[in-house]
Amino acid sequence: TVEFQVDAADDDNDLKLTMFGSAAANFKRLVRGDVGVSHVEFTKGFDNDGNRITVNPRYNVNYDHMDVVMTYDADDTLIKVTASKDDQVVTISQKLNDENMISPTISRDGSLSLAWDRKLGDHNSVRTTLNPNRSVEVEWKDEAWTANVNFPMDENDVSGATVHIKRDVKF
Repeated sequence: TVEFQVDAADDDNDLKLTMFGSAAANFKRLVRGDVGVSHVEFTKGFDNDGNRITVNPRYNVNYDHMDVVMTYDADDTLIKVTASKDDQVVTISQKLNDENMISPTISRDGSLSLAWDRKLGDHNSVRTTLNPNRSVEVEWKDEAWTANVNFPMDENDVSGATVHIKRDVKF
């Protein structure tokens, strides 16, 4: 199969369509239209008194899952709501200065998390996320390198940490 992504944008109306899918590699099957779309999403944005609002409905065909992501961007504050039939999540990100941003998140089930993003220079950053009574996650990006560390929590015990390191290589 051949994986594909289609991006279509109408800049005049601030509208974007994105589709992901796959097609059979056999040319005859492609001509017959044997193409499967696995993911479709639209994004519509507009300005409101100097602030930015976007609405992004998404549909995953493979899992029959639909949700919508709505954002409100006002200077140093970004409010993001992701809502589906089964769950709703609200994140409020506040830029503290040029290097630091905090982002508390609350879900419909009452779960909380708090993320702290710290820029360390060009293409370098650290994101630390506290998920109370569940885990602490750290993602450190240094140019093409990314290190992820996850510390699971069981009350006050943080044993069993996992570390993943990867490097993006471009040819």
